[in-house]
Amino acid sequence: MKHLMKCLCVALILMLAAASAMAEVNLSMVFQYMPSITSVPGTNCVLVESKQDNSLGLYTTAGQSIIPFAYKNVDYLGNGFFSAYDDKDAVDGKTLWTIDGRMIGKQEYGGFNVFSKRWVAAFVVSPEAQSDRKLQDIKVGSKSYQYQRIDLYYVTDEAASVEPVACLDRDAYADAFIHGEYIAITNREKRVSVYDSSFQPVSVELSAAKNPMYKIDKYQLISLLTKSVLGDGYSEVAEANLSDRMLIRATRIALDGTKLTGLMNPDGSVVFPADFELVDLTDKYAVVADLDKNQGLFSLEEGRLIVPCAYSAVVPCDTDLDKYVHNGYVCVEKDGKLGFYDVANDVQSCETKYSKRAVTNIGCSLFFTTLEGDLTVVAGDGEVNTVDADTILATRGDGYLLEAQKGASFGLIDWHGNIVVPINHYKEITVTDDSQAMIRTSTGLQLDAVTR
Repeated sequence: MKHLMKCLCVALILMLAAASAMAEVNLSMVFQYMPSITSVPGTNCVLVESKQDNSLGLYTTAGQSIIPFAYKNVDYLGNGFFSAYDDKDAVDGKTLWTIDGRMIGKQEYGGFNVFSKRWVAAFVVSPEAQSDRKLQDIKVGSKSYQYQRIDLYYVTDEAASVEPVACLDRDAYADAFIHGEYIAITNREKRVSVYDSSFQPVSVELSAAKNPMYKIDKYQLISLLTKSVLGDGYSEVAEANLSDRMLIRATRIALDGTKLTGLMNPDGSVVFPADFELVDLTDKYAVVADLDKNQGLFSLEEGRLIVPCAYSAVVPCDTDLDKYVHNGYVCVEKDGKLGFYDVANDVQSCETKYSKRAVTNIGCSLFFTTLEGDLTVVAGDGEVNTVDADTILATRGDGYLLEAQKGASFGLIDWHGNIVVPINHYKEITVTDDSQAMIRTSTGLQLDAVTR
């Protein structure tokens, strides 16, 4: 009896140890036994191939339909727009879709130009190919054509259906450049006209469509649209078109000659003052540097530095939907060594002591192999763990989920080295850019939604 109780206790201990080694991540199946499931980089979407007719459909990683199964090809155009079509060489038949599942226009377009989340040009293409380069406007497949008509759309989140704000002939449209909610059109005679989001002309004169709608006059920043002074003491002005809005980049010269750039809204309200060098700008953040060249991260939403200017670099990541903040952490570099900053608690959570040449960084995780041969993972919160695997592969996502390989088998671990999916899959596993789903092939191609 004592021997039996001892065996039961040992078994219970082993079960608890195995359970503690598993990450607290829940997986729910969204699709199974699909011919193909492909993650769309830069989005929270996957392309799924139909089992019935091999057509493609576009879905969110949670399984919500965006584009129904109907097309042979789906392309991501950027800024939340997709083009769906059958024949890449056809001069018509291409449809335009928003990421929330709205089809814009009809199946008559040969191509698109996405300027932002709001402005899109859709091109009705003349069926006759052009050999003269001076007459060529757009390339479809391997041939070049002229525009027959240009439909301009200004897309808002509220509209259930979207109609063009303008339909232009070829003479009226040679090129365009957006200025936030405004668009500047260059016609074939190289004259530039500026319009608002309803395509009503505004009284702004630009010598080129890409020139800013602002000027510097005697160090005053002046709006060409309102003729009002928005600020003093600036030497340069430029526009920064983000995906859904425009900001003004106003620059002044410091005493040591450094160009310091501030950001303003179009009405002149200050996002942050011209006290920093502007290193990088995204929809949500600005990487800035002080006069000592130390970098930090400024949140445009919160209006403050969420990482202080104390580092050689704020490290970007192109595998995550968010370029800089991953699972609440920012990778920072100081003197060639990497660590992490916890933006929620406003502290450095992991010391900058890992040589950037010796480690791999994916979002909120670093990993490397020690001299003793141990595969080691460093999480953004500073926790360090050894992983029972041969290597960690170049996973997409925010670094919370990582693909591990042992021998010829694959699985998933979390940023603390805990097993999420056992390392017994014979094919690689894909983590999506939003880290909310994974794709595996052990039971046919399967999409699993992830809940942490």
